[in-house]
Amino acid sequence: MLQNYLQSAIGELSFVKYSLSGTEIPLTVTLAATLVIVLLITLRKKLTFNRIIGWIIIIFLFWVGQKSTDYYFNHEYYELQYNWHYFAYSIFAFLNYRALKDKNASDSKIIKYTFVIALLTSTFDEAIQIPLSSRIFDIGDISKDVWGVMIGIFFVYFILRNGDILKGNWKIRERKLKDYFKNPFSLLVFEFILAYIFMVTASILTDTTFSLSATFISLLIFTIVFLIIHLSQFKIPRIIIISSGIAIVGVLVFSSIANRNSGLKYINNHTLLYKGLPLYYFDIMIFPDGMVRPVDKKEVFYVRDQQTILDHTDDILIIASGSEGQGGKGFPQDKTTQFVYNTKKNKGQQVIILKNEQAIMKYNQLVSENKKPTLIYHNN
Repeated sequence: MLQNYLQSAIGELSFVKYSLSGTEIPLTVTLAATLVIVLLITLRKKLTFNRIIGWIIIIFLFWVGQKSTDYYFNHEYYELQYNWHYFAYSIFAFLNYRALKDKNASDSKIIKYTFVIALLTSTFDEAIQIPLSSRIFDIGDISKDVWGVMIGIFFVYFILRNGDILKGNWKIRERKLKDYFKNPFSLLVFEFILAYIFMVTASILTDTTFSLSATFISLLIFTIVFLIIHLSQFKIPRIIIISSGIAIVGVLVFSSIANRNSGLKYINNHTLLYKGLPLYYFDIMIFPDGMVRPVDKKEVFYVRDQQTILDHTDDILIIASGSEGQGGKGFPQDKTTQFVYNTKKNKGQQVIILKNEQAIMKYNQLVSENKKPTLIYHNN
């Protein structure tokens, strides 16, 4: 019922628009604006500076979630179907808060248990979809649910309770590791850091085969960030951290300046050098202006993926399809070179699909000819 009717209905609602003075306005934006105005009028006596700032931050957190996931989907901020995870698990966090508060649980326990219960619930929800037709285990959805829970927890403590979490011990660092689980504000901050790292990592490793990798990489990055923050309060570790940071940044800056005109260099099946900077493991997209970002690691591009990629392409798209040419699938023709018509740009665009090393050679050749290709690199 949910998959076949409610979910699709929510998606269709997001695309309903009406014309006003020649401008197409989404219905969901109008409904949201109306709801905000009604709430402002109804709750005007309860508005405080903390709550106003809190609502602004919540809107920002929704925006961060939308911009950090489903890059190839390219959905708008107001599309409810793809942002539904944030709404649903924000409500879950509020209900879980009410249940735990009724049992006189401390704030640190509420924040900790809500996070863990949501993670387990979301994982179970994805797991039971495995045997279902046309459903998969999607770690990206789990990461969105966790981010939604963090938005809900933020709502509880900064809107519902007017930021009272800041009135107690609101320092981030603790001398002892066990104290991090007792300080509500510190616990909340590090849960946000973990949730964000997990969301970003899972959004570029969405395939089920990368679930363990996404989990391990998220925990590894979080552990490094946590140790840097924790150890920075002690003199000798702080000196080591600052010195190491300056050294690493210095090497990268020097390498970037020295190799700014060197283009792409193929190292092996897992590593590239782009203007002297190493790009390891993750798939990447290099835009016509030379900017680069990690993208979802995949071998098959569906229609919506292709449209997003082509929208960021001027004239030529190069797909580096892996060391054995296993990727780059899904385009209309199974050819090394083909032309596709971009209906949004109203122009034809060339798509070149080559194995990784050959794709890098082709990319560098076109750049040397003052052309501006887009590159998708499958870093396998």
